[in-house]
Amino acid sequence: MLEEVRVEFGEGHKNMEMALLKQPFEVRGHHVVFFLSKGLQEDLFAKLKPELTGILRRKLHHPDLEVGFEVREAVADTSRNLYTSSEKFVFLMKKSPALKDLAARFGLETDF
Repeated sequence: MLEEVRVEFGEGHKNMEMALLKQPFEVRGHHVVFFLSKGLQEDLFAKLKPELTGILRRKLHHPDLEVGFEVREAVADTSRNLYTSSEKFVFLMKKSPALKDLAARFGLETDF
């Protein structure tokens, strides 16, 4: 059903709305709850909500259907922000503490 709504938005060249519809969601009784990231998605969803609610009510023949969202904090992927050798080494030490012992035993330097 949601795929039909995505196609409808795609035909209207509403790419940002289509991106929101690709977010995970959950059905709770008469409520459809989308899980969004903080920031821009919240503002965009507020604009999309009336239209999306109307479309889903019409397609599902359910006039009491409600659409909402919950903000979920995205897990920051710190590996993308590692620039220096020292940052990479500290990150790897957190994943594998034995690396610290190896560096000490063999006198390894992270900065070169």
